[in-house]
Amino acid sequence: MKQGEITYRFETPVYSGNILYVNLIARYSCVNNCLFCSKPETYGKENIYEQKAGANLFLSKSPSVETVIALIDKKIQKKDTEIAFIGLGEPLMYLPKVIKIIKKIKEKYDIKTRVDTNGLVKCMYKDPVKKLVDAGLDEIRISLNAITKKEYDILCRPRFENAFENLISFVKECANSKIYTYVSFVTGFEHEKVKKRTEEEYSKFAESLGIKKENMILRKYVKGIFKK
Repeated sequence: MKQGEITYRFETPVYSGNILYVNLIARYSCVNNCLFCSKPETYGKENIYEQKAGANLFLSKSPSVETVIALIDKKIQKKDTEIAFIGLGEPLMYLPKVIKIIKKIKEKYDIKTRVDTNGLVKCMYKDPVKKLVDAGLDEIRISLNAITKKEYDILCRPRFENAFENLISFVKECANSKIYTYVSFVTGFEHEKVKKRTEEEYSKFAESLGIKKENMILRKYVKGIFKK
Protein backbone atom coordinates (compact mmCIF):
# COMPACT_ATOMS: atom_id res chain seq x y z
CA MET A 1 0.00 0.00 0.00
CA LYS A 2 1.44 3.34 -1.05
CA GLN A 3 1.64 5.90 1.75
CA GLY A 4 -0.36 9.01 1.00
CA GLU A 5 0.54 12.69 1.01
CA ILE A 6 0.98 14.70 4.20
CA THR A 7 1.22 18.00 2.34
CA TYR A 8 -0.43 18.63 -1.01
CA ARG A 9 -1.90 21.38 -3.15
CA PHE A 10 -4.49 21.76 -5.89
CA GLU A 11 -6.31 24.53 -7.68
CA THR A 12 -10.04 24.93 -8.33
CA PRO A 13 -12.20 27.73 -9.76
CA VAL A 14 -12.93 28.70 -6.13
CA TYR A 15 -9.53 28.18 -4.50
CA SER A 16 -6.18 29.35 -5.85
CA GLY A 17 -3.08 27.22 -6.03
CA ASN A 18 -1.47 29.38 -3.33
CA ILE A 19 -2.64 27.13 -0.49
CA LEU A 20 -0.52 24.42 1.09
CA TYR A 21 -2.78 21.71 2.50
CA VAL A 22 -1.80 19.61 5.52
CA ASN A 23 -3.15 16.09 6.05
CA LEU A 24 -2.76 14.61 9.55
CA ILE A 25 -5.53 12.03 9.34
CA ALA A 26 -4.76 8.34 9.80
CA ARG A 27 -6.86 5.89 7.76
CA TYR A 28 -9.45 8.50 6.71
CA SER A 29 -10.61 8.67 10.35
CA CYS A 30 -13.67 10.71 11.34
CA VAL A 31 -16.16 10.90 14.20
CA ASN A 32 -19.07 11.21 11.77
CA ASN A 33 -20.28 8.85 9.07
CA CYS A 34 -22.22 11.27 6.87
CA LEU A 35 -24.60 9.81 4.30
CA PHE A 36 -23.49 12.29 1.65
CA CYS A 37 -19.72 12.00 2.25
CA SER A 38 -17.34 10.73 -0.42
CA LYS A 39 -14.81 9.49 2.14
CA PRO A 40 -14.02 5.81 1.48
CA GLU A 41 -13.99 3.28 4.30
CA THR A 42 -10.78 1.64 3.04
CA TYR A 43 -7.78 2.54 0.92
CA GLY A 44 -8.08 2.57 -2.85
CA LYS A 45 -11.78 3.32 -3.38
CA GLU A 46 -12.62 6.19 -5.69
CA ASN A 47 -13.70 9.47 -4.09
CA ILE A 48 -14.21 12.98 -5.39
CA TYR A 49 -11.82 14.73 -2.99
CA GLU A 50 -8.72 12.72 -3.88
CA GLN A 51 -9.71 13.04 -7.53
CA LYS A 52 -9.79 16.83 -7.26
CA ALA A 53 -6.62 16.98 -5.19
CA GLY A 54 -4.78 14.61 -7.49
CA ALA A 55 -3.30 12.98 -4.40
CA ASN A 56 -3.54 9.81 -2.36
CA LEU A 57 -4.40 10.92 1.19
CA PHE A 58 -4.43 7.56 2.94
CA LEU A 59 -2.00 7.56 5.88
CA SER A 60 -1.42 4.39 7.91
CA LYS A 61 -0.65 6.61 10.91
CA SER A 62 -0.80 10.31 11.72
CA PRO A 63 2.57 12.03 11.14
CA SER A 64 4.60 13.62 13.93
CA VAL A 65 4.78 17.37 14.46
CA GLU A 66 8.44 17.29 13.41
CA THR A 67 7.63 15.47 10.16
CA VAL A 68 4.88 17.94 9.27
CA ILE A 69 7.01 21.01 9.97
CA ALA A 70 9.89 19.58 7.93
CA LEU A 71 7.53 19.01 4.98
CA ILE A 72 6.05 22.50 5.29
CA ASP A 73 9.56 23.95 5.25
CA LYS A 74 10.30 21.95 2.11
CA LYS A 75 7.04 22.54 0.24
CA ILE A 76 6.05 26.11 1.15
CA GLN A 77 6.38 28.67 -1.65
CA LYS A 78 6.85 32.43 -1.56
CA LYS A 79 3.51 32.91 -3.32
CA ASP A 80 1.59 30.89 -0.70
CA THR A 81 -1.04 32.81 1.22
CA GLU A 82 -2.42 30.05 3.43
CA ILE A 83 -1.72 26.75 5.17
CA ALA A 84 -4.91 24.72 5.62
CA PHE A 85 -5.49 21.61 7.73
CA ILE A 86 -7.93 19.42 5.83
CA GLY A 87 -7.16 15.93 4.50
CA LEU A 88 -9.87 13.30 4.17
CA GLY A 89 -11.57 12.83 7.54
CA GLU A 90 -11.51 15.01 10.67
CA PRO A 91 -8.29 16.96 11.42
CA LEU A 92 -9.33 18.13 14.90
CA MET A 93 -9.31 14.57 16.15
CA TYR A 94 -5.62 15.53 16.48
CA LEU A 95 -6.19 18.86 18.24
CA PRO A 96 -3.00 18.81 20.42
CA LYS A 97 -0.91 18.14 17.31
CA VAL A 98 -2.71 20.81 15.29
CA ILE A 99 -2.08 23.33 18.08
CA LYS A 100 1.66 22.58 18.16
CA ILE A 101 1.99 22.81 14.38
CA ILE A 102 0.10 26.11 14.15
CA LYS A 103 2.33 27.60 16.85
CA LYS A 104 5.46 26.52 14.98
CA ILE A 105 4.08 27.87 11.69
CA LYS A 106 3.39 31.23 13.32
CA GLU A 107 6.92 31.33 14.75
CA LYS A 108 8.47 30.77 11.32
CA TYR A 109 6.12 32.28 8.74
CA ASP A 110 3.85 35.26 8.23
CA ILE A 111 1.01 33.26 6.70
CA LYS A 112 -2.68 32.60 7.30
CA THR A 113 -3.69 29.30 8.93
CA ARG A 114 -7.02 27.56 8.46
CA VAL A 115 -8.83 24.42 9.64
CA ASP A 116 -11.78 22.71 7.94
CA THR A 117 -13.70 20.63 10.49
CA ASN A 118 -17.01 18.96 11.33
CA GLY A 119 -16.95 20.93 14.58
CA LEU A 120 -17.26 18.05 17.04
CA VAL A 121 -13.96 18.75 18.75
CA LYS A 122 -15.71 19.71 22.02
CA CYS A 123 -16.86 16.09 22.26
CA MET A 124 -13.19 15.10 22.49
CA TYR A 125 -11.25 17.97 24.07
CA LYS A 126 -11.80 20.67 26.67
CA ASP A 127 -11.73 24.38 25.68
CA PRO A 128 -10.72 23.82 22.04
CA VAL A 129 -11.58 27.36 20.91
CA LYS A 130 -9.32 28.96 23.51
CA LYS A 131 -6.51 26.61 22.50
CA LEU A 132 -6.94 27.40 18.82
CA VAL A 133 -7.06 31.15 19.50
CA ASP A 134 -3.94 30.96 21.68
CA ALA A 135 -2.14 29.00 18.96
CA GLY A 136 -2.91 31.72 16.42
CA LEU A 137 -5.46 30.04 14.13
CA ASP A 138 -6.81 32.63 11.69
CA GLU A 139 -9.79 30.93 10.06
CA ILE A 140 -12.08 27.96 10.61
CA ARG A 141 -14.72 26.40 8.37
CA ILE A 142 -17.27 24.25 10.17
CA SER A 143 -19.60 21.78 8.44
CA LEU A 144 -23.06 22.17 9.97
CA ASN A 145 -25.19 20.43 7.32
CA ALA A 146 -28.42 20.54 9.38
CA ILE A 147 -30.43 22.95 11.50
CA THR A 148 -31.94 20.48 13.98
CA LYS A 149 -30.51 17.67 16.09
CA LYS A 150 -32.84 15.12 14.50
CA GLU A 151 -31.78 16.05 10.96
CA TYR A 152 -28.11 16.17 11.95
CA ASP A 153 -28.21 12.71 13.54
CA ILE A 154 -29.86 11.22 10.44
CA LEU A 155 -27.56 12.89 7.91
CA CYS A 156 -24.23 12.85 9.75
CA ARG A 157 -24.58 9.77 11.97
CA PRO A 158 -22.20 11.07 14.69
CA ARG A 159 -20.33 8.79 17.05
CA PHE A 160 -21.24 11.01 20.00
CA GLU A 161 -24.74 11.20 21.46
CA ASN A 162 -24.44 14.92 22.30
CA ALA A 163 -22.81 15.80 18.98
CA PHE A 164 -25.23 18.47 17.73
CA GLU A 165 -25.30 20.35 21.04
CA ASN A 166 -21.50 20.44 21.17
CA LEU A 167 -21.33 21.46 17.51
CA ILE A 168 -23.64 24.43 18.06
CA SER A 169 -21.70 25.48 21.15
CA PHE A 170 -18.43 25.27 19.22
CA VAL A 171 -19.77 27.39 16.34
CA LYS A 172 -20.98 30.09 18.74
CA GLU A 173 -17.66 30.17 20.59
CA CYS A 174 -15.71 30.42 17.34
CA ALA A 175 -17.98 33.19 16.08
CA ASN A 176 -17.34 35.14 19.29
CA SER A 177 -13.58 34.65 19.11
CA LYS A 178 -10.77 36.18 17.05
CA ILE A 179 -11.03 33.29 14.59
CA TYR A 180 -12.70 34.21 11.30
CA THR A 181 -15.54 31.69 11.17
CA TYR A 182 -17.48 30.13 8.29
CA VAL A 183 -20.17 27.45 8.39
CA SER A 184 -21.25 25.23 5.52
CA PHE A 185 -24.24 23.12 4.48
CA VAL A 186 -24.56 20.41 1.84
CA THR A 187 -27.54 21.17 -0.38
CA GLY A 188 -29.38 18.95 -2.83
CA PHE A 189 -28.96 15.73 -0.87
CA GLU A 190 -32.43 14.38 -0.13
CA HIS A 191 -33.52 11.92 2.54
CA GLU A 192 -37.06 10.80 3.26
CA LYS A 193 -36.75 11.62 6.98
CA VAL A 194 -35.15 15.05 6.51
CA LYS A 195 -37.05 18.14 5.47
CA LYS A 196 -35.70 19.91 2.40
CA ARG A 197 -34.34 23.27 3.53
CA THR A 198 -34.09 26.56 1.66
CA GLU A 199 -31.08 28.84 1.50
CA GLU A 200 -33.01 31.33 3.63
CA GLU A 201 -33.54 28.72 6.36
CA TYR A 202 -29.84 27.88 6.42
CA SER A 203 -28.96 31.56 6.45
CA LYS A 204 -31.29 32.39 9.35
CA PHE A 205 -29.96 29.47 11.36
CA ALA A 206 -26.35 30.48 10.73
CA GLU A 207 -27.11 34.09 11.70
CA SER A 208 -28.75 32.87 14.93
CA LEU A 209 -25.37 31.36 15.84
CA GLY A 210 -23.51 34.60 15.19
CA ILE A 211 -22.39 33.83 11.63
CA LYS A 212 -22.67 36.56 9.00
CA LYS A 213 -24.61 35.68 5.85
CA GLU A 214 -21.50 36.13 3.71
CA ASN A 215 -19.73 33.56 5.88
CA MET A 216 -22.19 30.79 5.01
CA ILE A 217 -21.08 28.28 2.37
CA LEU A 218 -23.51 26.07 0.43
CA ARG A 219 -21.86 22.95 -0.99
CA LYS A 220 -23.86 21.31 -3.76
CA TYR A 221 -24.25 17.53 -3.62
CA VAL A 222 -23.79 15.89 -7.01
CA LYS A 223 -25.36 12.45 -7.40
CA GLY A 224 -23.01 9.86 -8.78
CA ILE A 225 -19.84 11.69 -7.75
CA PHE A 226 -20.08 11.35 -4.00
CA LYS A 227 -19.89 7.68 -3.13
CA LYS A 228 -20.57 5.76 0.05
